[in-house]
Amino acid sequence: MLKKLVASLVAFAMAFGVFFTSQAHAEAQFGPASWRTEDGKYELTVNATSTERDISIIIWGVRYVNYNNGVAKLPSDLSGLSVRLCNASTGNCTAFKKFNLLPGNTGVAFFYNMNPGTYYVDIADSWRSYYFAGKIQAIRGNF
Repeated sequence: MLKKLVASLVAFAMAFGVFFTSQAHAEAQFGPASWRTEDGKYELTVNATSTERDISIIIWGVRYVNYNNGVAKLPSDLSGLSVRLCNASTGNCTAFKKFNLLPGNTGVAFFYNMNPGTYYVDIADSWRSYYFAGKIQAIRGNF
C-alpha cells in the first residue's frame, strides 16, 4: 500500500512539473496534443535516446463520447484506458499499460529502459459504444 502511495505521489509530482516548471529543468517534452481513441491514428510521437530511455505519458481533460448520441461525459476513473508504445522502425509494441490516476482525472503511465528510437503512442479503450478523447503530453528522461 505504501509503495502505491509513493508511486502515485511521484507520478503526481512529475505531472505537476510538466505544467509548472521551467523548460531549463525538464528533460525532453513532447506535446501537448489532442488525442482520440478509435480514430486509426497514433496519439503522439516520442523518442528515447541512449542517455534518456524512460518515457512518461500524461493525459488530462479526458472525456468519453457516446457514438449513438454524441454526448460527452467525464469518466469516474481511467480504468477503461490503456497505452502502449510502438517502435516506428520495427513495428514492435510494448504491452498495454493502465494509467495511474492522479487528482483532476489526470493519468500517467511510465515506460522504463526503452531502446533508443522513435515510438508512436497508442491509447486504446475497452468501451464498445464510446470513444475517449483528451490532451496528451510525454516526457523523456531518467526516472
